[in-house]
Amino acid sequence: MYPLLLLCLWTCFACQPTEGIEKAIPTNALAILTPRESPEQFPFSTFDWHQVLLPLAKGKTAILYLSTGFKGHQITLPPGYDLWKTTQLRGINIQHFRSARAENWVLAQVKGFSFLSCEASLVEEAVLDLKNGRNADWVKPLTSPEIQVNYPAFARFLDLKDDPLTAQCQSVRLKLGLPPGQLQGQVHFNAQLPPDDLETTALLSIIPADANAISPVWVLPESASWLDDFSSRLPWLLHFAAGNATNTACVLPFEHQTQAQEALRSIAGRFGALPAYAYQTYTLQPVLDLGLHQWGLRQATLTVVDRHLVIAASADLLERWVDALVVDNTLARQLPHPPAGVWMRLSKDLGFGQVLARLTELLPLNLDLPAVLQLEGDLEKKHWTFSSVSTLEPLVTIPKALWQIDLPDERIEQLWTVDAWESCVLTTDRHHLVLLDKMGTLRWTKKLDGPVLGKLQAVYRKERRQNIVYFATAKAIHALQQDGQEEPGYPLTLGLSTTSGVSVGGRDVYLFYSCVDGRMYGLDHEGAPLSGWNPGPKIGLVKQPLIFFQSAAADYLLALTEAGKLHVLDRATQTHFPVQTLKGPFLSPPQWQWDQLSKRIVVADGQGKVQVFNEKGESFSLAISRGKKQATQLLFTDLIADGRKDYLSANGTDLFLHAYDGDGFKLIFQKSFSGQIAALKAQGQKENARIVCSVPSMHQVWCLSTKGAVIKGFPVAGDKFAFFPQQKIMVTTIDNRVYAYGL
Repeated sequence: MYPLLLLCLWTCFACQPTEGIEKAIPTNALAILTPRESPEQFPFSTFDWHQVLLPLAKGKTAILYLSTGFKGHQITLPPGYDLWKTTQLRGINIQHFRSARAENWVLAQVKGFSFLSCEASLVEEAVLDLKNGRNADWVKPLTSPEIQVNYPAFARFLDLKDDPLTAQCQSVRLKLGLPPGQLQGQVHFNAQLPPDDLETTALLSIIPADANAISPVWVLPESASWLDDFSSRLPWLLHFAAGNATNTACVLPFEHQTQAQEALRSIAGRFGALPAYAYQTYTLQPVLDLGLHQWGLRQATLTVVDRHLVIAASADLLERWVDALVVDNTLARQLPHPPAGVWMRLSKDLGFGQVLARLTELLPLNLDLPAVLQLEGDLEKKHWTFSSVSTLEPLVTIPKALWQIDLPDERIEQLWTVDAWESCVLTTDRHHLVLLDKMGTLRWTKKLDGPVLGKLQAVYRKERRQNIVYFATAKAIHALQQDGQEEPGYPLTLGLSTTSGVSVGGRDVYLFYSCVDGRMYGLDHEGAPLSGWNPGPKIGLVKQPLIFFQSAAADYLLALTEAGKLHVLDRATQTHFPVQTLKGPFLSPPQWQWDQLSKRIVVADGQGKVQVFNEKGESFSLAISRGKKQATQLLFTDLIADGRKDYLSANGTDLFLHAYDGDGFKLIFQKSFSGQIAALKAQGQKENARIVCSVPSMHQVWCLSTKGAVIKGFPVAGDKFAFFPQQKIMVTTIDNRVYAYGL
């Protein structure tokens, strides 16, 4: 746009005073930058030049250099330049210089001021303004080093249509020379602003942390003037992504929640209410057209949060807002202290932040601003003095939302990961089985005759050269290929309904299940009955999944009846040790470790303890719920990485991890939640271990380390979850919606 040498601001020559320089700034100036040090040599370095940013054409700018040169001061011809012509404008000499590299400069001196530019038109317009006594009336007395900006003019130049500052702001001045990333300055307004009753702290406690631009609206545009009919408090405008109207929202504060609810009903009645619907614990109200076109709010969706009316440009945005509230992922959690005075968040893609970003492209400001910036400061009469403020947790520490998908009119009931397929399988309340890959693509759906019972298992079939997923409904056993097709001969229709689902194991792939008659059954992978298992032993009603495992010497099958009978059978239906009696109810199936280091079978009972059996059936109990005497979930897995499996348990609202330390059994951590823990999983070991649990009453999914510390960014929204540890992806569900987060 202009030579690099135009950026030079300062030389080793004596400084010239800047007093009165404001009188010479042209009326169409967009910004003025005071002289600054530069290592480069300026062609006319006798003076200290201010840089004035001026519009040149649509979308283009140029620089006018301005200095308080003395009247009649002789300009020394710069080396390499020739004075090739002199023109006159209303009695003022205008000198035109040209270098051997075809660089052109135009210079004029009038009334003690010197004007210099590569564009002759800029010098001529500035001279005429000065001769006629016109100047930029928005400029305050200059103090070096700083920049002052004609904010409304520059915003119009950038075509900012929804910037709430434009209507009331006169100018902005920024202090320069600060450490990188810091910002200090003042916003000057056209009139005295209302008293500071912005109640920013309360507002930030309900705004999601991923909002990247937030600003109070001091003056309503004409299309939004009707908001004054409902609240005398200042509204706030928010953006969640640049350049997308569906990511705009407005928050209207009220003194009481009842006032916000009445405003919602009145607005819905005035602008055309569509059917309201419940989302988690909130009622969302779509409307036809609010007419807030300047803010991108037309067919909007409304809800009341505490005593605030939230108006979002789309139902999807408002649902994501609610998801953030559920897990308290709000801006208030990120700030090191409550806001002081007026607070604002800027994005380099929007409004005030975009103005600053464009200025750094056009002038040598060296601000080095982050993508998202918070400002706070005191509001006094007609100006706001601000400085930048950091956050406790940068946005990058929050799990990144990768994708989401809705299943129309169906509620998600169950969710599993199939690592071998890099996909998740879910079932709905209408008995559809759905496969989603890790990118959120719906691969297929399959109608079932009922819900899936027990567990879903992926088994690699060597002769098929693929992983087959086995599961059962009450009436059939299914074996699915990755494309959703059944294996030949499947589904296997059952003569009696199963109560346990199917358990798959053995080198030749055997299928075991328990039925309503209290008997166990066994089939080979082609559906043919196994010897001794058609029917097998009658042990009683079994609802927990059957557990199959292999040792070096034999295969074993664990079955826990509703009456509390623990059966350990080998593949020939013989008991490995006498039937054991425990007191239920039981929330988890039996689990095991059977290797050289340890041979034990464990069952969490209904009294807050775990019963531990050795290979002979001898037992002892361990307290795993710190005195709680109720049914306990148990996950028996090696998280500490000492070779012995550890005891991860959930009892009501409390989560416990117990492990052996030498010969001693100790509590590693205990953590309490605000609601009952419904699901529990764990992956990895030591510092790479991740413990995941869900609290459906709060719509939260939590992730912890083996020390009980919450992993940054958690909880996330969800009732159910699945975890891909290798891909570091967490999938959660609420109602009919599936979310995926990158960790």
